[in-house]
Amino acid sequence: MAASHPEWIQMPTTEMKPKTALLGGTFNPVHSGHVHLMHEIYAKAGIGNLILIPAYLSNFKRQSHPVSFEERVEMLSLAIEDYKDIYPDDMMDVSISRFEGEKKGISYTSETVKAFFDSYNDNGKINFIIGDDILPTLGNWHDFDYLRSHVRFLCFSRYGMKDTDADAEIIFIRSDVYDASSSEVRAGDFSMLSRRVREYVRDNKLYRT
Repeated sequence: MAASHPEWIQMPTTEMKPKTALLGGTFNPVHSGHVHLMHEIYAKAGIGNLILIPAYLSNFKRQSHPVSFEERVEMLSLAIEDYKDIYPDDMMDVSISRFEGEKKGISYTSETVKAFFDSYNDNGKINFIIGDDILPTLGNWHDFDYLRSHVRFLCFSRYGMKDTDADAEIIFIRSDVYDASSSEVRAGDFSMLSRRVREYVRDNKLYRT
């Protein structure tokens, strides 16, 4: 049976707001949809400190990445600069953690949360950003029993999906649809990249078909 969850909300932006949230992913590559999501995280979830955590090797995407971990980190750094240019009024700090790259091996969210928990838990749970495309497989994540008790999932839903069998704390936040896809970028559509990232991809001849 699908878990029961509250209706759409906008997180408070006062002193009660969660201070820090984590956003993981392969970012292969980071595209304009990710940049827009950074703004949504600030504007709709009231997050003041966002930590981007690129995966070294995703548990669900174990095939070799066409670009290296360091190249993905560099693209994320450039995307943060683009984010600050596009949304100059946002007061959110955005940083990148190399934790999963330094650990190497398969990147499990549960292990990352354990490493960050003491420093960044908010009232006993880590705020972790997901999209509604994750909901069908969320309960299959590695060591989900630990995640259930230590993570507050902030689910940005672009398509209105709310059904999940995962028994966890999930806060649903309505998000605008932004048409961008990493797979389409890898297929050669660089229009979905923010300016600095697009220049980096072209200068370094990445994702050439």
